[in-house]
Amino acid sequence: MEYTKKKLKDITPYENNPRINDDAVEDVMESIRQCTYVTPIIVDEDKVILAGHTRYKALMALGFEEIQCLVCEGLTEETKKKYRYLDNKTGEKATWDLMKLEVELEDVDLEGFDFFGMAEDFTEGASKTKKAEGSTEYDTEVFSDEEFKYECQRGDSGIL
Repeated sequence: MEYTKKKLKDITPYENNPRINDDAVEDVMESIRQCTYVTPIIVDEDKVILAGHTRYKALMALGFEEIQCLVCEGLTEETKKKYRYLDNKTGEKATWDLMKLEVELEDVDLEGFDFFGMAEDFTEGASKTKKAEGSTEYDTEVFSDEEFKYECQRGDSGIL
């Protein structure tokens, strides 16, 4: 593996990328605006994306011309396909501990951007009923800190 600069125009999205990620591009753009470009796009020796299609779209929209990439050489076609799938799918298995997340984000200024669709819940206090799109409502007063967990689905493998 080699960490190197590449011109964004020379990188090629994988033509059979099954992820529908257009709705996540604005969020990734905002993340890059607030935190800079941190997680590299991973490409094969032919500069075809293995991981980072949403970052690629966001960087293009933001006008980046050159970026740091991680180049992985010598992978079989099967391994490339497997990696593309597993890199995205494994992130979907993660869940959020809302009590820890509330503490973690307590003093973080997201500059008004609500990445999770739940910022108001955290700023109004833990005793409020929390609800996110596609979820069941939970009243946190019913649950102890250890018992209350909320499962959150991610739109992309590393968001960033």
